Amino acid sequence: MDKKWKLSVLMAGKYDIVKGARIGFHLDAETDLYIASCGRKDFGIVKSINGGSREDLRMLGTNFGGIVVRTDPDQYLAEVMVKAHKRAVQKGVA
Repeated sequence: MDKKWKLSVLMAGKYDIVKGARIGFHLDAETDLYIASCGRKDFGIVKSINGGSREDLRMLGTNFGGIVVRTDPDQYLAEVMVKAHKRAVQKGVA
């Protein structure tokens, strides 16, 4: 079974991102933050990895994707489910 992580994303505003939307993440080398984008538009940053650490987040790589499972536009938050790569699972992270 694949290990999955739930990421909390802090949105930069009230975006119309719906449950089931595909989200891309990339690491910004200058700020060392993971940027979330949907439809080629950046909309937020990863706030936390629920049940994990920054090292677990780094194991996902510098570019990865996930699926929105919940949004709360009033609080500028989204939850995104991502799969851990096999490399991370083999190292005992998952």
